[in-house]
Amino acid sequence: MIEFRYMRFFLVILLWLSPSANVIADSIYDYHDVRGRESKSSNLILDQVVVRDNKIEHKDANHDGFYSITFDPVQGATGIEFEWNNEGHYKHWTVREIEAYTDFGSRIKIVSGKVIPGAERTSDKPFTNAFDGDVETSTFTTSSGTTAFPQRTFLQLVPGNHSLDRIRINDVAGNGENGRMKQIAVRVTTDTDDDLKDRKYIDVSNLSVQIFGENIIEGELLPMKGQSRTQGMKNYGSQWSGDAHMLWDGGVNESMETSIVIDKQSKYNLQFQLTKAPDYGEFDIYLDEKLIASKIDLYAKDVVLADLINVSELQLDKGQHTIRFKLLGSNKKASTYRKNRYLLGLDYIKIVNMLQNEEVSDNNLADIPSKEKDETKSISNEISSINEVVNITLKDIKPILVSRCYGCHGDNGKVKGKINLREIKTRDDFLKNIEITEKIVDALNFKEMPPEDEKQLTAKEHEMMSTLFGSYLDAYIKESASLKSIVMRRMNRYEYNNAVKDLLQLKGDVYPLPEKVIRSSSYFNPSSGKFPNSIRLSNRALGKNQIEQHILTGVSPFAIDLQSEHGFNNRGDELSVSPIMVETFLNLGRSIVNAPEFDKYSNLTESSFFKLPETTPITRSLLEAHLSSFLEKAFRKPVSQDVMGRYINYLESELKNGKPFKDSMKKLITAIISSPRFFYISEQKNSSLKTQPLSPYEMATRLSFFLWSSIPDDELLRVARDGTILNPKIYESQVARLLESPKSKSIAENFARQWLRLDQLITAVPDFDRFQIYYSRIGCEQWKFGLQTMIEPLLLFESIMVEDRSIMLLVDSNYSYRSDEMQSWYNDEIPFGKRQNRNRFNTNSQTFTRRSLPSRREGGVITSAATLTMTSEPLRTSPIRRGAWVATVIFNKPPPPPPDIIPEIEQDDVEIEKKGITLRQRLVAHQENESCASCHKKIDPLGFALENFDAIGRWRDNYKSGLDIDSSGEIFGETKFNDIIGLKDTILRNPEWFMRAFIEHMLSYSLGRELDISDKPYIDKILEQVILDRGKFSTVVTEITKSYPFMNKTNQSER
Repeated sequence: MIEFRYMRFFLVILLWLSPSANVIADSIYDYHDVRGRESKSSNLILDQVVVRDNKIEHKDANHDGFYSITFDPVQGATGIEFEWNNEGHYKHWTVREIEAYTDFGSRIKIVSGKVIPGAERTSDKPFTNAFDGDVETSTFTTSSGTTAFPQRTFLQLVPGNHSLDRIRINDVAGNGENGRMKQIAVRVTTDTDDDLKDRKYIDVSNLSVQIFGENIIEGELLPMKGQSRTQGMKNYGSQWSGDAHMLWDGGVNESMETSIVIDKQSKYNLQFQLTKAPDYGEFDIYLDEKLIASKIDLYAKDVVLADLINVSELQLDKGQHTIRFKLLGSNKKASTYRKNRYLLGLDYIKIVNMLQNEEVSDNNLADIPSKEKDETKSISNEISSINEVVNITLKDIKPILVSRCYGCHGDNGKVKGKINLREIKTRDDFLKNIEITEKIVDALNFKEMPPEDEKQLTAKEHEMMSTLFGSYLDAYIKESASLKSIVMRRMNRYEYNNAVKDLLQLKGDVYPLPEKVIRSSSYFNPSSGKFPNSIRLSNRALGKNQIEQHILTGVSPFAIDLQSEHGFNNRGDELSVSPIMVETFLNLGRSIVNAPEFDKYSNLTESSFFKLPETTPITRSLLEAHLSSFLEKAFRKPVSQDVMGRYINYLESELKNGKPFKDSMKKLITAIISSPRFFYISEQKNSSLKTQPLSPYEMATRLSFFLWSSIPDDELLRVARDGTILNPKIYESQVARLLESPKSKSIAENFARQWLRLDQLITAVPDFDRFQIYYSRIGCEQWKFGLQTMIEPLLLFESIMVEDRSIMLLVDSNYSYRSDEMQSWYNDEIPFGKRQNRNRFNTNSQTFTRRSLPSRREGGVITSAATLTMTSEPLRTSPIRRGAWVATVIFNKPPPPPPDIIPEIEQDDVEIEKKGITLRQRLVAHQENESCASCHKKIDPLGFALENFDAIGRWRDNYKSGLDIDSSGEIFGETKFNDIIGLKDTILRNPEWFMRAFIEHMLSYSLGRELDISDKPYIDKILEQVILDRGKFSTVVTEITKSYPFMNKTNQSER
């Protein structure tokens, strides 16, 4: 079984360094045309470039606002130099900042610099000077009407091997007219000489695609020969990787040719994702002139993705390989693109190294000392023997179990983790105990077993066990597993509020909602694709008036739903309804429609719904027509005649008794919103099949509660009513529409808040005397100013969502949203003084501004003050709680609950430091108990990585006693880091860790149930697409909505 964490789905652009090209003369540049953007805009965004025929070319597409150029790795690089040309009439031109980003859009600050050198020039020669590091912003000037000139700056790199993915030029200002940036060039130096005159440069204009391990290469990024170009595919749907493919046209017997470079000899699978369309041809595929696939018919009446073409077990040597697509002709039904010409669309090529592990040849050992050579050869021989791992049986690994596992899991009465492997003797036993099998696979994948103080598995032993137990999981999923049922549940408090508000067209909330951390929504406009730079808003920290505004008064209480320990508060098994609950909802419904503000707050009362029909007499059929659409919306399904009859009978009875029509309708609404058909969310059991597709109405309901936490609107009900929601294109358009609606803010309010466990911040109580900054005096009351920090991670989440950025920014971002007081908080400038200070923060609202972050120790949700405060004790940090939070939220690997009896440890780190030891040293001694150590080895390093942040999230270099802080650690038993930046880097280098966890959290939330092993293959499929799309937020959501678990159901338990 291939371990997923070693897969790397990314394009690697390798510097092509021939012996004669290593040193490039100072005057050589390769300019890339980037015309088309006005220079005088406040934020010049350069277009994407692609690699074709070993050259960087301009691509007419906006790519997240970045000029995209990739090289990886740059061996020993010390600097990057940029030069650009302008065209047009300029008086002044100023560039204030260049940022560099690594893969997945997350900043690693390997370059720094505020540019630019400046002078008056009319020469077309480059500047001979350039600046290292941070320099003052300056302006260069040309006389009006002259041709602009090249301009250059140098940004210094931290020495080492670097991977740079995207470059953004910020804050370009110019006051000329018709001016544009024309060209840009980039080059890299590995010379450490500070004398610019003697710098030696590596030319990065000559690039080639190279494969490392397992990769997916976008077709539009491959070097192509023939009539090829990039075609955007957004208009045809979201199925295409990167929303584009490579398009080629040619005549019969002509060929489209490309090439790939393999980094090592091995056995590979090649997979080709092609496009089908009415004017596409029939092709043979050749690899190095050997036919590997024949008569591939790409005709279809619509533009769709073709079935994936898989060519397995190709023995490929290291080096360049040619791939050729030969046009044979076409399907009889196909139309020609042009006279006698047909098209080919290539979305991507996937290269899978079947042997996976590195091999070491004697040639690689030439420069290694003899002793190390022998050790390396031994390792090489061992790894090579992994290739022989086929058809492994339980008998084959029995000696491994005896020597490495039984000692703790079966021998002499030892049963660690309640796992006795001695009792599980056959394949069927492992399938029956699939939860134990799953734990074994996880322990192998993350190298948690054997413990680090025991003899470790060899590479071959590890592969044998992973292969065998992985095959057991696959067999169980295939033979036995079915989707876990979703228990019928009631709406939670937040959903009920939204559903009533949408059904009754209320202008405000039904009751106070502490769940709404941010008390404003006017700024949230996903359809704009742009999140505001400055937002004025309020939250629960800013005074009672922020909780009591825009609600109905006198409404019966609805208890806040408790969040499950590792899940969400929309789980069916946690929200069952008792007979008392039915009475509670009746009282709640009655209090809503009788609230004094109801007529003023509800648009429905002013509509025809509350007016007596003009036709007289009022017939039963007239009342049915009056109520049918309202009941359909309330109950999210067609209403039977029996159910309709009950409500009509009640309404007729009220009217016959002389009750006013409006009062009668209010009583009817009370009955409707108090009905279990309204506040239960259920799916009909109508088949003997274990798993079956959702009905159109059920699909509409799942979508609306996932993306809006509310009932479907009229448009969603319309496509459910006519069944067109089952059409994939219409379904995808509805998902996109719901995401672009302001109501999708519920994803942040309901999902993100619970995912991040932000409600824990409300009960956090930092010691008042030690952390006076956390509190502020307002009048006679003390308020937790620190609760403002709750807003920061939610605004980051919303900005990623609205601007459709990578979810990896949740791990590490170069910006955040903060109020002025919060900015002072992070900068160690106390915004409020001691407890007698009468100053106060604005209790009505605060302005949160998008701010660039000066250090990578800030950014993302892990190092936000909210996270760090709510996972601390009143007097000190809690590495255990912080580590458990990271394990649960970031990796979705929650630790088991602690034992009932835990030895006490000092609650004040001052008392610990008086003993001359740090909190880390105290905890190590505290956790010598063998039963505790295994869990703490997993979570404690994650918590100690955050130890430089105090109990309210403020940075410190040392403990107050002067003792050094040790924030180093190891993650998953294999990757070491030195500090929080190292931890972030480790996650960014392994993005599938966080992406998988985030997908699992959101899929669980969307389904309203816990996930289990049956969901694994579908999570894998979602993850693959998310990686291809570089973690885009919209891809996560859309792939979840298209997944098998989301679109199907298993017969559920009914209560």
